Parts: sequence; structure tokens; C-alpha cells
Amino acid sequence: MTVQQLIEELEHLDPETEVRFASQSSWPFEYSISSVVTAEVENPRTEELTEIVYLEEGTQLGYLPSEAKNELMW
Repeated sequence: MTVQQLIEELEHLDPETEVRFASQSSWPFEYSISSVVTAEVENPRTEELTEIVYLEEGTQLGYLPSEAKNELMW
């Protein structure tokens, strides 16, 4: 996913809506996001540098609600 694709997914939402991260489809948990960083990462095949955005996993908040699991088709 690109930053533009992420913006398009989020642009219709209320800016005050909380963002969380879903992980592990077999044992689904939800996490807060503690920070957003960018890093210049070298592509091992081409040796070109590419800027990548990383979302840092924050606190595990609990099991992923069934409503979210259904939307993710997990």
C-alpha cells in the first residue's frame, strides 16, 4: 500500500477516529500505533534506496473484535 492509497482509504473518515493495528489472523489481536516513521531502505535486488513508512506497534489492547475480524475476512 502506498501513502496515497492509505490517504484515499482514510479521507472520508472523521479525523478524530482512532487508528489501530490488527495482527495475526490465527490469534487476532488489536494494537495501538505508537509512532509513524520513514526510513530509506535499500532494495536488495536493485540496490536502489526507497523511502518506506513504518507504523510502530504500540500497546496490545486485547483480542480483535469479531466485527473487525469479519471486515478483514479472517
